[in-house]
Amino acid sequence: MRFFPTLITAVAGLVAASATASAAPQAMMLVAGGDTLQFRCSGEQCIAEATSICLQYQRSTPRAGTPYELVDVERYGTGRQNGLQLVGYAPSGEERAMPLETVQIVAEREHMAVRFIVEKAALQQKGIDRLELRVAHNVVVAPVWRPGDADPLTDNELELVVGPIRAVAENILRQQPDRVMSARLLGDMLNDMPRDRVASLEERDHIYREVVAARSRQAGGPLSGDTLANAQAALDACSFIQDEEMWYQAFQTRISRYRACIGYRHDKLIKQVNEAHWEAMQAPGS
Repeated sequence: MRFFPTLITAVAGLVAASATASAAPQAMMLVAGGDTLQFRCSGEQCIAEATSICLQYQRSTPRAGTPYELVDVERYGTGRQNGLQLVGYAPSGEERAMPLETVQIVAEREHMAVRFIVEKAALQQKGIDRLELRVAHNVVVAPVWRPGDADPLTDNELELVVGPIRAVAENILRQQPDRVMSARLLGDMLNDMPRDRVASLEERDHIYREVVAARSRQAGGPLSGDTLANAQAALDACSFIQDEEMWYQAFQTRISRYRACIGYRHDKLIKQVNEAHWEAMQAPGS
């Protein structure tokens, strides 16, 4: 695929000052086109997670918890809708649309995953007992502007991000479907495993079988051997962990070691895809 010959020069000029400590981090793209993400509630929050990649290798990597927001692509004339729909379900099964402003978006694990957060009280106010986020295509999110940001993302920069830069990234996703799908399987596991307790060995196996079956139905047939081999290799690498209790991560967050291992393996897979995108962005041609 060929893209604008001057793209790299334009991007470099727009973000030349991004190395400063107070500069905004990189824009990201959700690798979740066509997915329906189910929120799982624990404590006062309901959470869903999506695989993501960095679109701007020149900018810094976001720290976990960095707030992000949906980029208004209609503003930049891409012809796409924003691509996210938040839907709640009443106990009767009735669908109820929820405003996207209900959702808080934050970086989950650097640029490899994004977390969506809805306060449980918002569901109770609407009489909703189940919540899902429908992702129409590979949506772009950008860091929320904050006072004191010495180098925020400009309109010109975002126009490149949601246009030609995203097009390059989507081409890379099409070139590496097995690795992308393997990462998404692990992401599905992270969404389906309990967050407030340790999953048993039986639960782990059951959840994996369920996410493979769901992805196979979505694909209209069995997943490829390479996809399953990549995912199984990640599971095997984490199989030595047999959690008996939760442990504390940064910010006093309780997390199981098995969940952390699956997250690491997910990130390793999608980072390989991301690196191919960075290489394509630095190449002047194909």
